[in-house]
Amino acid sequence: MNKIPFAIILLCVLLLNIAPYVHDAEYFEQEPKKIIVNPLAKYDFRNLRDTVYTLKNNFIEVNLLTQYATLYSRDGSVMKIPVSSGTEKVEEGIDTREGLFVLQWKEKKLYSEQFDSTLMLHWMGFNGGIGFHALEGKNYYRYLGKKNVSHGCVRMSREDAEMLYSLLEKGTPILVHKGNAAIKIAFTQEGENYNHLAYKELRTSLPERLSVLYNGEFFMKINDKILIDEKNVPASGLPIGDASLIPPKQSVISPYLWLSPETPEFVKINSLLDGNIPGLLTLNLTLDSKSSRQKI
Repeated sequence: MNKIPFAIILLCVLLLNIAPYVHDAEYFEQEPKKIIVNPLAKYDFRNLRDTVYTLKNNFIEVNLLTQYATLYSRDGSVMKIPVSSGTEKVEEGIDTREGLFVLQWKEKKLYSEQFDSTLMLHWMGFNGGIGFHALEGKNYYRYLGKKNVSHGCVRMSREDAEMLYSLLEKGTPILVHKGNAAIKIAFTQEGENYNHLAYKELRTSLPERLSVLYNGEFFMKINDKILIDEKNVPASGLPIGDASLIPPKQSVISPYLWLSPETPEFVKINSLLDGNIPGLLTLNLTLDSKSSRQKI
């Protein structure tokens, strides 16, 4: 009997083993199937900020770098106001401190005991002895919007100070920053729920929320909206964080969740390739499930 060369036998065995894969290859040559991709996958979250809310009709941001204050109103209007903040470079002066504050008290005329009874017009205090105000005369106008030359307060023109005095009420939020705050202010909306924490709770909660934001877990762990006013923000203010610590990616809840967590991986893959998802997946944007997270 003729002997079959070993090489031929080996070739036959190999052909038998790869036959199923050749068949599968024909399947993968078909038209590509659409894979579900989270629409936020390429989003850069470094502009994300934790938000605190106000019931008031206005709030103010003071940018110490640009020497401008911005008045935001509930009707959507925005007004830029040139200011001059404090600096330690002048005698007995201090730098205006960053922080989240609210308007604490107002006086049309207030005399400074520290600085030779200087008359401060339309005083609006928000950080102890620090506040918005105008001065008599106009010599200081040349510094407004250009240079910080005050002893600690935020100076503005008499016209702007009078206008703000008429608009702002006690508890109006004031965010003082150098362009890198990790917190922003927004107006409340009808139909939304807000959480008004006592000061001690808020003082603990804000740093915790900022830590979650820095860790990329903001959407997974922060779901309440914080309300601020004169009752829970003290004259000493609250921290505003550092936006440079916010990562470009945040964990989010996948828009599609598997109905059965026991579904085998090969079934998931095949159903995605076949586009056969209605029976296996459900759309759920609110379920907080670790198994449904995607780091994007």
